[in-house]
Amino acid sequence: MLKTKRKNTEVDAGSPKKKKVQFTESKDDHKEDKSNGTSKFNKKPKKDFKNNKHDPKSKTVNKENKAGFKTKGNFTQNKGKFGKAPNAKGKPNFAKDKFSKPQEQGEKPVWSEMKKEKKNLRLIRRKAKATAEIFEISHKAKLLSAQIQRKVVKQEFRMKACKELHCMLKGQYKSIALTHDLSRVIQVLLKHSPEDIKNEITEELLDIMVQMMQSKYAQHAVKRIMKYGTDFIRHEVIKKLFGHIVSLATHTISAPVLDFAYGEFATKKEKLHMQQEFYGDLYKNSKDDKIKTLSDAYKDTPEMKVAILQACKANIQKILDKNLHDSELFQTVLYNYVCECTAEDKAELISTLSPLIVPLSNSLPGVNVASICVWQGTNKDKKTIMKVVKEHVVSLSKHKTAYRLLITIFDAVDDTVLVKKAIVSTLASNLKDVAKDHWGKMVLHWLVKPKDPQAFHPSFIKFLEDGAKSGTSKKDADLRVSELREAILPVLKQDMESDADFWLSSKANFLLTIAVLSIETSKEILESLAKVICQSNWVINLDGKEVLAIEDAGIHMCLKKLAALDKEKTEGTLGDSMCEHLNDEAFNVWILTNRGCFFLLKLIENNEENIANKLIKKIKMHSSLIKQQTSEGAKLLLQKVQKK
Repeated sequence: MLKTKRKNTEVDAGSPKKKKVQFTESKDDHKEDKSNGTSKFNKKPKKDFKNNKHDPKSKTVNKENKAGFKTKGNFTQNKGKFGKAPNAKGKPNFAKDKFSKPQEQGEKPVWSEMKKEKKNLRLIRRKAKATAEIFEISHKAKLLSAQIQRKVVKQEFRMKACKELHCMLKGQYKSIALTHDLSRVIQVLLKHSPEDIKNEITEELLDIMVQMMQSKYAQHAVKRIMKYGTDFIRHEVIKKLFGHIVSLATHTISAPVLDFAYGEFATKKEKLHMQQEFYGDLYKNSKDDKIKTLSDAYKDTPEMKVAILQACKANIQKILDKNLHDSELFQTVLYNYVCECTAEDKAELISTLSPLIVPLSNSLPGVNVASICVWQGTNKDKKTIMKVVKEHVVSLSKHKTAYRLLITIFDAVDDTVLVKKAIVSTLASNLKDVAKDHWGKMVLHWLVKPKDPQAFHPSFIKFLEDGAKSGTSKKDADLRVSELREAILPVLKQDMESDADFWLSSKANFLLTIAVLSIETSKEILESLAKVICQSNWVINLDGKEVLAIEDAGIHMCLKKLAALDKEKTEGTLGDSMCEHLNDEAFNVWILTNRGCFFLLKLIENNEENIANKLIKKIKMHSSLIKQQTSEGAKLLLQKVQKK
């Protein structure tokens, strides 16, 4: 038997079946409505239901909607009152309409009243959580702490308020230290109150110091204790941390606080005790003053080496997993481990540390680890390191320890094309910015003249030489140096010619200038330098004071070194340029000083006879002034002049 589809009648139109809304216009939309005799585009807007309650037409519309008649061309007509979707019976949902009533009428909420209501609700909730007594105390405490923090408050009132506040909270510090609002009150007391109050607060909080360091709010109070407390208080706090060092170092909140205590206030002995806890659970409760490095832990018991190294590796991995590697304590332990671990563990660790090379360079042990990564890493590791370093070249060059990483890269990476592109080009484009910094000058100096004993400490040079022996570099050292030098030397020479004042303004700048001229020089640079040196009013800033440059010990030493470079030259010397620019005003200033006379003597001794005779001829004109001087330099200069 065939099933016939029943036609849709007016009675079935009221059924609760949902109809799909058609967003596209149908053909019927362009036809005229026979019942109304109007087209879709000529329809008049219907009047509001509220304003036309007694309108008979509006009633018929409502009846038609209840009956389920389909209205053409108007999407919102399929909804109930106020554009709301009808419920299952086809009626509009009036329950939600009362909330949208003010918005429909254009009424705005009174925000001041709403804020007052919210404030009252907060107070009610706080009173419900705490007893009435504690609530009143906390309210008064916050008001007092706000008064104490004001800058305009007199010191007498502040001390009086601190004592009153301390008396109010005494005995309850443990219960309020971990709360959000009252932990701030404790911070105010730790900063502004006298020492006796600080001591009493700290003594009361010592038992919960570990919990405070791991608390989001109380950690700031621990920092205040460290910053404003006495040495005795600080060391008492550090003692309470022993036994929990590893757990604190692996906690995201407490790790920076622990590093602050370790780096700023811990003694050498306390630092060693903190490091020992990473070597295994054996050192949690007992410390050994003889153990200064990881190797000392198993020196007397070699069978314990594997277990201690595994325990140390596990603790290091915990910190690396939580991305808390920017800590001096961790980096010290890491350096000790890298020096003692097996080759396999070291290779695995280097590949892990290569992307973290920049934050590792924030401390001396950390930058030593970074240097090991450069020396012993694979080519892939070195490329990763170069990629990371490329984005931080200028900031690394001006950091007190991170500059060593750049020098290690210059000394150990064979791919000089990549080094020039990633690092040297950035240094060249930011030359003045880098050269103004002390550590930046060290980086530039190494590029020009590596292992210069005038600029680098022998221990640092030895550290780099020992590391290079253990590394994987195969390129000839002299070839690497010359390839890197050719990328920075032309830029330095050009800048020295255009701004000689800057390159003679300090001893460190002057040493870099001498290094450049010892490799390659030009007459134009010497002319620019001679013009500055021969000025009678040539002064430098030394500790905020202006000092005559010729009388400064550091500048005098550099001037003698610069004059000594003329000894190996036949033309284009400093002495020749000085002959052209030395005038009576400069002689009158220099001859009066012992160091000025010695510099003139050095120029005569290091230049060829024809240039020396020119200088002597100019100096002889001031013989009477030289005779009046009693300095050793003036006497020797007079003897030199009288011989000719």
